[in-house]
Amino acid sequence: MSLTFQPQNIGGETLKKYIITLLTWIPLFFNPQVSMGVEKTLRAVRTETAPKIDGYIEEVWSQADSATDFIQQAPNEGEPATEKTVAYLLYDDQNIYVAFKCYDSQPEKLDPTAGRRDGQEGDMVLLLLDTFNDNITGYLFGVNSCNVQNDARVSLDGFSKDWSWDGVWFSVVRVTDFGYTVEMGIPFKNIRYKQDSSEWGIDFFRSISRKGENDWWSFQRSGVALEVSRAGRLVGIHPPKAEVSHLEVYPVGLVKYEKPSTSPEAGFDLAWYPSSSTNLRLAVNPDFAQAEADPYTVNLSKYPTYLAEHRPFFVERAEVFQTLLNLFYSRRIGKGLPGGKKVPIISALKFTARPGRFTIGVIGAMTRRTEYTGGVEPQSYYSVLRLKRQVFHNSELGLLYAGKNWEGGFNGTVGLDGWLRKGDFVLALQLARSRQEDTEDDYAGDLALGWRIGDFIIDGNYKNVGRDFDISGVGFEPQRGTERFSFYYTYFPSREKRPFKWFYLSFGMMGHREYVDPGPGIGVGPKFEAMLANNWGISVNLLYKRWYEAGQWYNDIFTENKINTDRSKPLYANFGFWYHSKRYNWRRRYLASMGCLWGGLTWRPNPGLSLGISNNTTVEFKPDGSLEKISWILHPTVSWALTHNLYLRLWNEPNFDTDIHRSNILLSWNFLPKSWVYFALNNT
Repeated sequence: MSLTFQPQNIGGETLKKYIITLLTWIPLFFNPQVSMGVEKTLRAVRTETAPKIDGYIEEVWSQADSATDFIQQAPNEGEPATEKTVAYLLYDDQNIYVAFKCYDSQPEKLDPTAGRRDGQEGDMVLLLLDTFNDNITGYLFGVNSCNVQNDARVSLDGFSKDWSWDGVWFSVVRVTDFGYTVEMGIPFKNIRYKQDSSEWGIDFFRSISRKGENDWWSFQRSGVALEVSRAGRLVGIHPPKAEVSHLEVYPVGLVKYEKPSTSPEAGFDLAWYPSSSTNLRLAVNPDFAQAEADPYTVNLSKYPTYLAEHRPFFVERAEVFQTLLNLFYSRRIGKGLPGGKKVPIISALKFTARPGRFTIGVIGAMTRRTEYTGGVEPQSYYSVLRLKRQVFHNSELGLLYAGKNWEGGFNGTVGLDGWLRKGDFVLALQLARSRQEDTEDDYAGDLALGWRIGDFIIDGNYKNVGRDFDISGVGFEPQRGTERFSFYYTYFPSREKRPFKWFYLSFGMMGHREYVDPGPGIGVGPKFEAMLANNWGISVNLLYKRWYEAGQWYNDIFTENKINTDRSKPLYANFGFWYHSKRYNWRRRYLASMGCLWGGLTWRPNPGLSLGISNNTTVEFKPDGSLEKISWILHPTVSWALTHNLYLRLWNEPNFDTDIHRSNILLSWNFLPKSWVYFALNNT
């Protein structure tokens, strides 16, 4: 049996036919009844006496139902946890209270790694709450054994997690002679939930760092971080009715010194929660500056680098606006300009709501007219509308519109998308069209699927972007007039197989073709990744490519290899390299070999202090094989968690590619929940 792929130059009409055909058979695979096996149940108990959050498991907890018999997710899926864990839950009219007893046969070997919030390092516990009982969304609350908090909003049945979300909640961890204990207090007003439901989804997690072990109360499969639909049931909970008006005001002050002047700025960020499932944010002249600068990368391709979002206003609830195609790319708002300038944001508004099975999201922003070297960025208005509806058991269908308006111009897009799941089969798809004058081939489509069958995983993707699909004002899709595909078959055993704690082996193929190319470029090869019994990690990737670029065919052998030592040890190292035997260098405009070598060393002399140095070296060769250039970037860093809410970071980046050296000092103090003071010093 053979499988052939013959790419075609398909336009908008053909793409629409593919999507319509697909939509006709999707309902055959989905129905409201999905069996997830035997569900565990925990009874929510209302308490008249609130537990004191001090790390001591007191008598008040004896009235609570308990979650026991945790199950391994890794390294041996489905086996009983090697260490005992007990979790409890109580609630009153103000808060949810959770306690953990984490027993350990070798408590002296706990990994007490301190660090920044959401660091997810060391021995830790997590609580998952599906407050809408929809098997798709939820909240994560966790702490490690140094009481460093982690919290996130979860969507797409756990496949998407927004760790940038910071809730207002309280925790204390106490190390004992049997292990450690944790107590949490989570205010109801801090989370959104369904008013008329007495049942939520719930799960408890514990990681044992030195063993590379992850345990859940309600079974979660290996190879997947978590699935909301596999959570247990929390029954008998009756949360309070939402306050008529829950208002949060965050004044923002910024004093910026740039030679030779000092410029003070002020603004505010207002958050209003009219119900338990609705919130509105308004920011006026806010501090949209990033506390962390974008890292420099050596880009040898012909496409721009995608930059992650760090600004709090845009990061919060970002998952509502995420789609397969990057139709909304928030870095377009207040974007960087040539010469180092950035477009100032005058004001911005964000609204999200969860009425019934619908999710609604709206963003509006206005930016100031800005002159820069070589041109003028006009005053612009941005608008984004998102609508999603839950269908079947744990699937979603959605619509997204994004647009940018300025005097004399407009750029925008609208797209339909779906995330559909039944059991171990997942299908995601999107069809979009950009909007500007005098265009025809302005459609784009993306289709991805994944299917797990026992210890085997099949996943594939096909993406087609029309020549005139232009979302450069609001989104990110630089590869216009192209089609791409990939298909991988992976073996991921659910049980430990010595000498590995876990491993997977994939074999796949991928392809790429621009409409003007005579045929598709094809790549085939294996990938292997594993964690050894000593907690070292290795990765080997090999790809043979027959590729077409810049008017010529060529053969390329690509390899990427990585190794890291045990992350739980005080001294940790990681090294890796990639190499192309031949690839088109768009910076030099010729075909030649290239490679990159990187590595890092981190030393933690105590749980709160981390000293590190990393290096990234890109090597470019000429067509005759001689050396063109070595680009060397060094990153020495010092991270010091003086307490669990006071953090100091020193960062330096000597860049020998551009001869521009950057340094940064950042002191952050989380003096109250969701209240921060930053002192930052940037030097270039």
